[in-house]
Amino acid sequence: MKLKSLGLALALAVSITGLGLPVQAQPASVPYANTLANRRVDLDALASHLDAQAWAAADQETRRILQSFVHPNGDIFAEPVPTLIPPEVLQAMDQLWIEASDGRFGFSVQSALWEELRTQHPEDTRIAAERFGDRVGWTRTAPDEAYAFTSPDWLTEPELTYSLEAPVGHLPWAGIDWSRIEAILSAQSCGSCTIDVLYLQGDRFLRYLPTLFGWAQTALTLPTPEAGTWRQAQLVRQIDLRSLYPNSACPIREASSAISPDGSVIAIGSYSYERSCANAGESALALWNAQRGNRIITLHRGPALEAFSGENPPQEPPTEGDRIVGDVANAIAFTPDGEHIAAGMSYGVIRLWRTGTNEQVQIFAGHDYAVRAIAISADGETLVSASSDQTIKLWDVQTGKLRRTIRLDESDGIVRSLLISADGRRLATATNRNTLQLWNAQTGQLIRTLVDEAINLRPEMAIAFSADGQSLATTDTDHSIKLWNASTGARIITLKGHAEPPRDLAFSRDGRFLASSDGETARLWNLAEYALVHRFDLVQTVNHPIQPRNLAHVAFSPDGQTLATSTLLLPLVHSEPIPQQGITLWDVTTGQAVEQIHEVSQFQFSPDGRFLMAHGQRVQIWEPYSSLIE
Repeated sequence: MKLKSLGLALALAVSITGLGLPVQAQPASVPYANTLANRRVDLDALASHLDAQAWAAADQETRRILQSFVHPNGDIFAEPVPTLIPPEVLQAMDQLWIEASDGRFGFSVQSALWEELRTQHPEDTRIAAERFGDRVGWTRTAPDEAYAFTSPDWLTEPELTYSLEAPVGHLPWAGIDWSRIEAILSAQSCGSCTIDVLYLQGDRFLRYLPTLFGWAQTALTLPTPEAGTWRQAQLVRQIDLRSLYPNSACPIREASSAISPDGSVIAIGSYSYERSCANAGESALALWNAQRGNRIITLHRGPALEAFSGENPPQEPPTEGDRIVGDVANAIAFTPDGEHIAAGMSYGVIRLWRTGTNEQVQIFAGHDYAVRAIAISADGETLVSASSDQTIKLWDVQTGKLRRTIRLDESDGIVRSLLISADGRRLATATNRNTLQLWNAQTGQLIRTLVDEAINLRPEMAIAFSADGQSLATTDTDHSIKLWNASTGARIITLKGHAEPPRDLAFSRDGRFLASSDGETARLWNLAEYALVHRFDLVQTVNHPIQPRNLAHVAFSPDGQTLATSTLLLPLVHSEPIPQQGITLWDVTTGQAVEQIHEVSQFQFSPDGRFLMAHGQRVQIWEPYSSLIE
């Protein structure tokens, strides 16, 4: 196709109001919502019509493409929204029109004329729209018996001039197809049809043209992002967990999730339960195809209820009565080769399935209470589990045999986070009482208690292993970050700067950077020099009295070029400017924001870096920028 040689690609600009600047208050409406920016558009037919100078056919094809965005629900009587036209699509079509007409037709030609007339009539866009119609030959100079009754001021489609003799800017036309107008006029028992047509052939132009050309002036000049970067993230798929609970009126929540090493399968543990809900609680563990978003299989189903309800035998200790129990998958992990998936269940066992056949191959039983966290070693031979019975168990993946049990002191609390180093020699644990510890995975011996806060009132502290397993990072009660030698437990250095307690940590895969977040700010540290590289503000605010608490998660893309942070973002459309949980993607090199994703909470990059999984009302799959033009 001719267009493919043009190399056209545009940033679809939900974030153009704030990129490259600290996160701050933004306008209530944005020029383009990136959640609608992934519809592929085939311009082959348009290019073919224009090559043949078949102006009428080219005009109709252009209108067909644009109307699918301007009226996304097909309702031509709804307020037209030209800002939903992807800049990439608008610019690509404009270039085709400009080249075919030798500069007489196209959106950029019309936009220049509009700017001239808008300058002449700065106080009244309706007059500017009328003068624009006069200039490009869309308005009447004399009555016409066939069309003037239902279109007294503006020409209808059959009256347009489809040749290079038409006025500059005459095409493409911004009206409604005559076939649709005729269908309305010929409808029986339609008392308002004439009024409807008068709107479509009159007032609609006056409303549509100012916003169309206002958007065109922005869209036609936006910079081109590099394909494969996150500068224009595109929402490509959504996973609807409600399909697992078709008869439930209860809210649905996720308990756990994991992505297979090759990025092809997503595992999600969920439950549908609320104390005030009339339906009985349900839980499910299902596998989903990451490329298509469809469910592959449901591995496990069962009930869901609160622990205080009295499961027999109890699945949680008496202190944990508000925990959701039943058959909930609290933790999920794939083996490094992706051939198996393990789930730590609320009833105290770990189940192992073969992902290719979905056959259950092992059940690891031995915990007295719910399994809270699991991890699998890099060689795929060892599975580690932690339970609310305050034990950590190491299992042989192949045989299911228990190798070792590590018992925590009662004052240490319950393990909520469990990590195993890349070489499989060390375990790191964090409990709900903020006890952070380093263990010898072979002997079960405690190497060092890194932090021993022994309270559960502070924000939960974080731990993170470097990709090579040689370093361990932890947060501490003095708001600092400490780096430890993972082999000896010796402290390497303390990094200071956070005003609030840091709540999440992440190493880049190449080991060059460490990211930390306290919810108000995130920081990027250079580990070669132990120096602060960038500081990121994470809260958009206009001093509204309601300020939610930011989740404070951080994650690097596998290539280390992008950092994702939990961010409180002002809603795109709102009645009150209350920040909502979202994500900001930052360029690690420049420290600039490259994208914002609204109304999502938890997130993780796929191991291969091909997508970002974000959790909101539905599970969303976002991909780096790629052209919308087929």
